Amino acid sequence: MDGIDKNRFKQIFHDHWDEFKLAHPKFDCPDYNDTIAKMLGCGDPHKMGYVQYRCCQCGEVRRIAFTCKSCFCLSCAKGYTERWADFIGRRLLPGITYRHVVLTMPEFLRTWFYRDPTLLSPFMRAGHACLKDILKTACESKLDIGNIIVLQTAGRSGHYNPHLHILMTAGGIDPTGQWKPVSYIPYEMMHRKWQYHLLNMLRKNVSDPAVEKDIDRAWNDYAKGFVAYLQPGEVPPGGQGLARYLAKYVVAPPISVRRIEAYDGKTVRYWYRDHKTGQIEHETLPVLRFIGRMIQHILPKGFQRIRYYGLHGNVRYQQVREQLAQIVPAKSPIDPRGYRVLPAKPFQQRFFDSFGKDPLLCPKCNNDMSLELIYHPKYGILREFLLFEDEELPDEGQTVESATGRTLHRAERVVQLPLPFL
Repeated sequence: MDGIDKNRFKQIFHDHWDEFKLAHPKFDCPDYNDTIAKMLGCGDPHKMGYVQYRCCQCGEVRRIAFTCKSCFCLSCAKGYTERWADFIGRRLLPGITYRHVVLTMPEFLRTWFYRDPTLLSPFMRAGHACLKDILKTACESKLDIGNIIVLQTAGRSGHYNPHLHILMTAGGIDPTGQWKPVSYIPYEMMHRKWQYHLLNMLRKNVSDPAVEKDIDRAWNDYAKGFVAYLQPGEVPPGGQGLARYLAKYVVAPPISVRRIEAYDGKTVRYWYRDHKTGQIEHETLPVLRFIGRMIQHILPKGFQRIRYYGLHGNVRYQQVREQLAQIVPAKSPIDPRGYRVLPAKPFQQRFFDSFGKDPLLCPKCNNDMSLELIYHPKYGILREFLLFEDEELPDEGQTVESATGRTLHRAERVVQLPLPFL
C-alpha cells in the first residue's frame, strides 16, 4: 500500500490538464483553471514568490517559496488541516457539549447538486433548519442552538457525494434565557425530519419540473426517511481534540497521497476503504476520468464550505460567549489547549514539526539566518530588511537607495514585519 511520490499528483495534471479541457470545455473556466494553476505552481519561487534569508556570518542565502495553501493540493493538505483544526478549536464554546451529526442524501438526488452548485448553499441552510426543528420537537420547546456546518462533496472512492458534517451543541438556550441540555434524540425522527427539510429545499430552489419526479421517488422509496448519522456519545472534549476529530472527515483533499498506487501516463490506480464492507478496494481509471473525478470537488470561487449558524453566527458569537459564561459553568477541558486563543504556528515551527530540522539554520556554519527580503512574482521585491547593525542609518523620514535601486524608507529597512501568511 505504499503511495508514490506526492508530486505525481501534480504530474498527472501537468501532463493532461489541457487535454482534459479540450475534451470537456465546460471546465475551461477561472474556477478550475485558477485552482489547478495554484496547485501546479505550489512551491515554485518564480510563480508563487518567496522569502529570502541570509546568514550574516558566512553570507549563505536560502530562498523559501510560498505554497498555495489549497485543500486541493496534496502537498498543502496537512498544513491546511492543522490550521483548520486550530481555528475551530478556538471557536468552540466553553462548557458546552457537542455532538457530531452527518446528513446525507440518496444517490439519485446528487445529480441536481452536480448540475447546479448554487444549491449547495441552501443545502447547508437546510441542515441547520433541520437540527433546530429536531431539538424543538425533542424537548417540546424552541431552543437557540449552535452549529458549525462543513460541506463535503467527496465520498471515499472519490465519487461526487455531497453531505454535511455538523458540530451541533447538545442543547440550546430556551425562551427563559437558560441553557437546556438535550441528551436524547430519536433516530427515526431525525431521518424523517431530514428527508422533509431536504426535499422541501429542492422543491423551492429547483425550477426544473423534472425534480418533482425525483421528490416523489424519494418519498416512496425512503418511507423511513433519509440516512442521518448521530455519532454515539459525545465527541472528544476539549477544543483541539474535538477539532482534530472532525478534521479527518472534512478538510482532506479528494484523495490522499498514500492512496495513489501507480500512474503510467495513461491510467491511474488508487485504493480506498469501502464504507459498507470495510474492505480495501482498488480502482484503475483512464487518466482523464481520474482528473474529472478529482476536479468535480472544486467549489465555486468564494464559496464558504465551513459555515456558522445560530449561537456560532459571526455577528453574535462574542455576545453569546459572554452570555453562556453567566449561565453555563465552564468545565475544565481535558485538552489543556482547549478554549484558549492560540496563535497560529509560524513557518519555522511547522517545518520543524514535519521534518525535524530548523529551516532557518545556515547549512554551512549552523548559525541563525536572518530575513533579507520578500519577493512577489507580480510586484517584485515587497520588502528589504537591514541585516547589519553597524551600517549607518538615515535619519527618521529620510530615504535610501537599495541594492536593487528601489527607494526605501528608514522604518521599512529596519522593522521585521510579522508574516501571518508563512
